[in-house]
Amino acid sequence: MATISGNVTDLSANFVPQVWLDWVYDQVTQTNNFFKSGIIAQDPILGNQLLQPGLYVTVPHMNAIDTKLKTQVWNNKNDIVTHGMTSGTENDVKIYEDQSFGNSDYDDLVTGARTLDQITAQFATYWGAIDEQRLIQVLNAAFLNTDIATAKSFNVGKEKEFAATDFTRAMARMGDVNSGKPTQMAVNSGTYNYMLEKDLIVTIQPSVGATPIETYNGMTIVQDDQITLDAKGTTAAYIFGSGAVNYSTATPQNGVTVDRDNLQQGGISAITHKRVVTTHVAGTAADMAIESDPTKWKDDLETGTKALFKPVDDVRNIHVIKYGFTIDPDYVIKGVNSEVAPDASTAAASSSTTPSK
Repeated sequence: MATISGNVTDLSANFVPQVWLDWVYDQVTQTNNFFKSGIIAQDPILGNQLLQPGLYVTVPHMNAIDTKLKTQVWNNKNDIVTHGMTSGTENDVKIYEDQSFGNSDYDDLVTGARTLDQITAQFATYWGAIDEQRLIQVLNAAFLNTDIATAKSFNVGKEKEFAATDFTRAMARMGDVNSGKPTQMAVNSGTYNYMLEKDLIVTIQPSVGATPIETYNGMTIVQDDQITLDAKGTTAAYIFGSGAVNYSTATPQNGVTVDRDNLQQGGISAITHKRVVTTHVAGTAADMAIESDPTKWKDDLETGTKALFKPVDDVRNIHVIKYGFTIDPDYVIKGVNSEVAPDASTAAASSSTTPSK
């Protein structure tokens, strides 16, 4: 016989609160390895000029002496003809940009999130990602210039499967210039794994306990999935020497601010960064004949259809080579190393030949 009578609590009919754990603060997965590889050199000329008035900087150049002039016959019958030096200018566009992130007091109180702490911790990562994207945009714009593409690229626009002979032909674009001699190559991770499958990569152990160094033909390999890899496996390798790209950034007065509005949305806070930055391949300059309005350069770089840079004087001063090629589309992975899915028809027809070392 039951000892307890009446109605008992039915938990299924009551409100069951959602279990809400502590916030997990995600980190950006973009590595920015290309930008951090050593290709960047702090620009010794433009660095001190970024906060000066103006939208671009003009750098005067005294050109090198003309070594093609033939010597003159020295005798007592002919006057000596004196030659002058020539000069020119180099323009570099300054990009003015800002970004702001914020939160509302109400949202943080209700959710328990530490939004401003996350914003503060991640802002440097944000600018690092922007710098990486712009590095690739600047390289793209430079190689759209016919003179630069002819002298410093190989098979771009007529890509075929990666081959050792083509890599050597690409390397020939450096000439005999020792300064800035290429020591590294930056590739998409799909290319790296393709080369690994083909047994093209040599691993060097510099010392016991040290991180192994992976190389191809003496070039240290830098993996970066910001380097474009399309559906057909078309991509490129950037072969470069230390400091091949000049870069400088400056924070103006009031460049970092924390602002409060106690009325909007019940009270909000915003962290805002402003900066002035310039990036260009060493040995190149802004081609103002292509785009004369400096305020349009940021959009032009992002669009990627204009040859915004030209050689300053001698293309031999440019220490970046672009080698275009294809890899097996099976290495194209949407969301991992590419923005697109692999082309199934191309993957089915891809060659299984092994490139020579």
